[in-house]
Amino acid sequence: MNPEEVKVKDVMTKDVITVSPWDTISKAISKMQEYGFHELPVVDEKGNLVGFVNYRTLIRRKSISLFSHVDTIMVKPPYVEPNESIVDAVKKMIDAGFRSLPVLKKGKIVGIISRSDILRIVPDMKDVANMDVEDVMTSEPCVVSEDSSVESAVDLMRRISELSVPVVDKNGHLVGVVHMRDVSKSVWRAKERVSQGELAGEKEKKVVYVKEVMSPPVFVGEDAKLKDAVEKMNKFKSSICVVVDNKNVPIGVISQRDVMEAVVRKGKSEGVFVQITGLDIDDPEPYMVIYDMVEAFLKKINKLKEFRPQLLTFHVEVHHETSDELKYSVRARLTTDRKLFFAKSYDWNVYRAFKDVLEVLEKNVKKEREKLLEFRKQTL
Repeated sequence: MNPEEVKVKDVMTKDVITVSPWDTISKAISKMQEYGFHELPVVDEKGNLVGFVNYRTLIRRKSISLFSHVDTIMVKPPYVEPNESIVDAVKKMIDAGFRSLPVLKKGKIVGIISRSDILRIVPDMKDVANMDVEDVMTSEPCVVSEDSSVESAVDLMRRISELSVPVVDKNGHLVGVVHMRDVSKSVWRAKERVSQGELAGEKEKKVVYVKEVMSPPVFVGEDAKLKDAVEKMNKFKSSICVVVDNKNVPIGVISQRDVMEAVVRKGKSEGVFVQITGLDIDDPEPYMVIYDMVEAFLKKINKLKEFRPQLLTFHVEVHHETSDELKYSVRARLTTDRKLFFAKSYDWNVYRAFKDVLEVLEKNVKKEREKLLEFRKQTL
């Protein structure tokens, strides 16, 4: 099966679960938990799409009432049409940072296409399914201890823009996975109790630990194929699959996003998708400077014809070192048609941090190119 030949209408979910703008956030969370969705369309009384409500928005809001209306946190999503290819749909998901998209026909919602819908057919995509997990996974995964609080797990998810993280014991061995769907109610209910004064008179706030809400681990060995990981993610309805070494220590994570990027890598490339998350700055000037740096970097990489760039993503974390000083960490991920490349940097100056990760990426691509050219010489 060729990803470019599969249409949105062939894989989308036609029975759409929705909420109204006047439903409470509590009701929206309950529906997401009940149906296993990370996002829900918001429709008005006429059935028109007016927005999306999702976990990502919720975890970014540190203080919010469960009894607030959905319209206070809903966002405006992009959309796809039934006859678009799933590769186009995936590109829109990645570009917008959504896990699902509404499918519209003549302005009316006729379905939803999600990462889960696409994951179900990945095992039938031979070129994608047979990729080695090490060529798809995100290495050096962020993990949380089973003895950590649920709120610390949510903070980690917020920092890395993910909705699931591996759980390890005191020896670093994989023991579970904690999902946002598992912790969302306990976190926001605790906040609601505090805001309403229900804890008045209690000596200390009740702490919920990760080991109390985590799910069984979903994992594969480092020699597995992507098909093996995806089949387990589908079977256990998990948004991640952990890659472990022979000592059961996590060495990588394959998320739904990683699988989506693998689908794009095997499709026809039309330019490079660039995404920056975590840099919440209203002033457009920093973005313009950074994109100029990125454009110069991509021109250099494009000259190395053996590694065709397809996706370039950055995630920025802001660290408050002192009351008036900020330090930035930048994690970069370059997806090419042959290999994934990673880099990270930590600096007081955000531009310098971006410059550093781009230089590391360029160095690593050139190093891999030299190895490839040398291999070709030896096999002639």
